[in-house]
Amino acid sequence: MKNIRFDFTCSRQVPLYAHLCNQYLHYDALNINIGCDGQNGFGPYNYFIEALGEQTQLEQLADAIAADFLISAWLIDSSIKAIDTPLGGKTLLNYPQSDSNQALTPFCQHCYPLIGDNQSAKFGTLDLACPCCKGETLLTPAQKALTLSDIHAMVQDLLTQGLSTQNLPTQDLPTQVTLTLAAADNLQLSLTPFNESLGGRPQLLICNPNTLNAHFCLNDAQVLALSSIEKPLICARPTQEHDKLNAPLYEICFAYSRVTLVLAEVLRQKGIDWIYIQGQHQRPQLAWIDGAWAQICSVGVDSVAVKNLIAPEPLRETVIFHGYQAKWQASKRSRSRLQQGELSVAALPHKPTVEGFTVESDDFEGNDFDDNDTENHTIADAALFSALLNGKFTSHKPAKNAAVIYLSHSHASQIVTCDNKGDTELFFALPELPDNGYEIFHQLDNSPQNAVAQKFKHLFPGDYLALLSLKLHGRRDNLQSLWAIAAILMGLNPQEETQSQEWLSDALMAAAMRYHGANAPRIDYPLTKGEAHRSLNWCKTLGSLLSFRIAGNDDPSQLAFAMQDSLADYLANWLEHIDLNIGVHNIALAGNELVNETLCKRISLRLGKNFPLMINRSLDVDGNNLAVGALYVKQRRLNSHA
Repeated sequence: MKNIRFDFTCSRQVPLYAHLCNQYLHYDALNINIGCDGQNGFGPYNYFIEALGEQTQLEQLADAIAADFLISAWLIDSSIKAIDTPLGGKTLLNYPQSDSNQALTPFCQHCYPLIGDNQSAKFGTLDLACPCCKGETLLTPAQKALTLSDIHAMVQDLLTQGLSTQNLPTQDLPTQVTLTLAAADNLQLSLTPFNESLGGRPQLLICNPNTLNAHFCLNDAQVLALSSIEKPLICARPTQEHDKLNAPLYEICFAYSRVTLVLAEVLRQKGIDWIYIQGQHQRPQLAWIDGAWAQICSVGVDSVAVKNLIAPEPLRETVIFHGYQAKWQASKRSRSRLQQGELSVAALPHKPTVEGFTVESDDFEGNDFDDNDTENHTIADAALFSALLNGKFTSHKPAKNAAVIYLSHSHASQIVTCDNKGDTELFFALPELPDNGYEIFHQLDNSPQNAVAQKFKHLFPGDYLALLSLKLHGRRDNLQSLWAIAAILMGLNPQEETQSQEWLSDALMAAAMRYHGANAPRIDYPLTKGEAHRSLNWCKTLGSLLSFRIAGNDDPSQLAFAMQDSLADYLANWLEHIDLNIGVHNIALAGNELVNETLCKRISLRLGKNFPLMINRSLDVDGNNLAVGALYVKQRRLNSHA
């Protein structure tokens, strides 16, 4: 007889794993114990099943577990090991569930082959009852009424109209042909790109996973995530010189509901490998940060509306911030000053009229101030404190001797430090760049970079004209704006018309992803010292980039990679400087710019060798984490403008 333990370590809660552990308590052939280490905390969560039995019995159990435990995007490790003494028990594991239904996922390994395989007699039976995932309970009455014939008719209508316009010149195109699935949250599908006037990255539903590598450059982790039970959106680069995928980057996903599962299979049968989607599909957008996945933002993602976690006592009990509400309630069993309690955070149905903090606390002034105030670092503070909840802060030790690198195109991009007393200070903030290319070139021309600026103007007149026509909108104190300018300077805007800043920024990131060389030029990121904090001399940064191009470096992928690698190197140098002054035990990473795959890899390489990097994967990196962190921010005056 042997005692065997199956471990599934996850970065955040996976309800399906908890449910499966509970189900295995009914496995009659063996004596089973289950458990979960870290349950209700900030992770990691280790789900485990223990069994005592003979070799043959254990092998059969292993095969069953391998078939049942589908890959989760949050799975970071799994193992099988012999143990001396079981640590689990017979108590059912708790897991978050929606009040409206009991479904854990729309489909699973049991019902997927029946519903989604065109060779199955049950193909297209959307309301097929599944005793495992209970996915049928997610269906609306309208979805239950959809038949396979209905879906075939919709697809045929889309293909008949859409394919007839695909070879027409752009100016001759009629109104875009789309299929709107009223039964699936009005999801829109199209064979041609949607109008991206809002600057969003194009999104694709993959209909034929077997041809994925013919269209996109993906690694194993990305393919596994696409196939995972969460069915997330992954940022992917199309293969070079693709004849139809012309955008630099796309957000792609596999079929995520019973409706899209059948629809995608019907489209695949018609020879369609992928199709453009738009609408409230509620897919989580993930980024690969320091060796594992993290969620960017959970607004509009309808998985489990409320997250409930155990956390130390904050400075205030309720905060509403940028579309989220965070609350903390003391545990009834603990009366100490540093007691643990239940922390919950949820996305609000509608954003407040005035975006930002609304504080519900008797001891809080609640006065407003402008987020454009360059000395304000409340948001970066919140990002820091929420990340530290995944570390020592969770164990009643106050947050101290830490720093956060917060890179976002939604809020000010900053580096904030936290000393040994727990006081925060703004070390660095990206400057606000001019909003038009004419002013950008004017400032370059009137700086010590004027010589390279004039050479650029004469050597690359097309790129110079593209720069003059550049218009930046929204926040401009971010990497996205800097990347957009740099993309034009290195010749990544090939079209006659200057592209949007989102497109240009993506073009630079995609170019950096294409580079596989060992060496790259060093781009300067010199600091400027203001009265209270440091910023970036962006003219010198762009000037150093231009000097390499003027000197004959005609490989934009190498220059794009150089910008990412050099920034990561400068960040490492700055943090080492901070470490000498205050001592840095942890560095937190947060912000939606972390979707940048190359920059994240270089930061992990440059900083990770000297400092522990903290990412709270139980929360977003630029969403509900800010509301949670705001509970711990010392500042009495909170921000009212995003």
